[in-house]
Amino acid sequence: MKNILKAISLLVIIAGCSEATKTEAISHRSDYVKFLNTTHRDLASLKKDEVFWKKKIEIEPRGFIFYEKLGSTYNQLFEKTREIEYLHKADSVFAIGEKTSVGKWKVPSLLSLSGLAIKRHDFKSSATYAAMARELTDEKFGPLLMQFDAEMELGNYKMAGAILKKNKRMDSFDYLVRLSKYKDYEGDLDSAIFYMEKASRMIRQHQQERKLWANANLGDMYGHAGRIEDSYNKYLEVLSIDSTYDYALKGIAWVAYSNDGNTADAKEILSKLQQKTAMPDYYMTLAEISEYEGNEQEAEMYINQFLREASKGEYRGMYNKYLIDVLLERGEFATAEKLAREEVERRPTPATYDWLAWTLFKQGKPAEAIKVYMEFVEGKTYEPEVLFHMGLAYHAAGISVGQDYLREVLDAKYELGPLALRKIKSALNG
Repeated sequence: MKNILKAISLLVIIAGCSEATKTEAISHRSDYVKFLNTTHRDLASLKKDEVFWKKKIEIEPRGFIFYEKLGSTYNQLFEKTREIEYLHKADSVFAIGEKTSVGKWKVPSLLSLSGLAIKRHDFKSSATYAAMARELTDEKFGPLLMQFDAEMELGNYKMAGAILKKNKRMDSFDYLVRLSKYKDYEGDLDSAIFYMEKASRMIRQHQQERKLWANANLGDMYGHAGRIEDSYNKYLEVLSIDSTYDYALKGIAWVAYSNDGNTADAKEILSKLQQKTAMPDYYMTLAEISEYEGNEQEAEMYINQFLREASKGEYRGMYNKYLIDVLLERGEFATAEKLAREEVERRPTPATYDWLAWTLFKQGKPAEAIKVYMEFVEGKTYEPEVLFHMGLAYHAAGISVGQDYLREVLDAKYELGPLALRKIKSALNG
């Protein structure tokens, strides 16, 4: 953090601060203040469910359906609290359920294990579970969609695309959300939004969780498309349905920070969210905002809080992306490169190769970094953060296309945030 702040002149800081406040403010505290102190009312009910299904299993240890119910309860507890122990408990329970069942009755447990493996960032296991489920049932559609999710995470985009092409069902919500994801990967954001909107219109009144998830994702997509007010309104719509849907509140915090330049409100929202959850992600955004404000001491405090939580063994690499960034800023290059290479081994995607190339670049190995970018990243992704890193690396190496990438990602200034925008402008201005 210190090196970054010292490298930026006061003139650039002032320009960066004014840049974020030129646009008209979209977020208003009066819209969302009532959601800041809400708590998850159903936690007590889920705890009762946990006790209930445990007793059922004690009475009938071979009742595989009881393991499904208990695993689902743990999964919901994880989603509400983000306490990692619930994720591991769910995984263990579903694994027992799979072993106690036979034939096609294994399929629900296998699909649950596949979904949990993605949350744990064990993408190869996710693909394996989905393939096992597919072999045990005549209804291939569900397992194939789970395999699509895993293949996308593994960077097997051709295989994922083939799954969609061979199993086209335009009347299926589950299919359309995958098609939306694939269009986004292809860089066709307009089509991605179109299919997600179409999927959201299919949701029935009683399918609240689907409605919340789809609308929150639309909020993100509208933001990426520069439709900030539409994004903000979607998040408010989600919160009007479920005042405890924290992801939407996080989206509002980003609107306040990235579009409105209102760092105080953004930090208030994120601090409230951090108090409600064990998830360490919020510390990183709080650190970024503090760095943007020039508050070096506060930024370092948030980084240390993140490290204390994310470095715990229970997370098993789930936060390696953020850990790599922190390690690079602290000059711990060998450890950062080790984590980056581990990620490339786990899932060789353009994003993970970007992490590896970025660690090489930050170590002062531009030739090695450029080689990785040219072979594994360039032309294979439209992710703004990846193009931002690649642009900085090429620019520093004197490769003219670097400036082209940096100018291109200026269009994604809202998605990248004011701090990245400041760095882009600094590079372009020499």
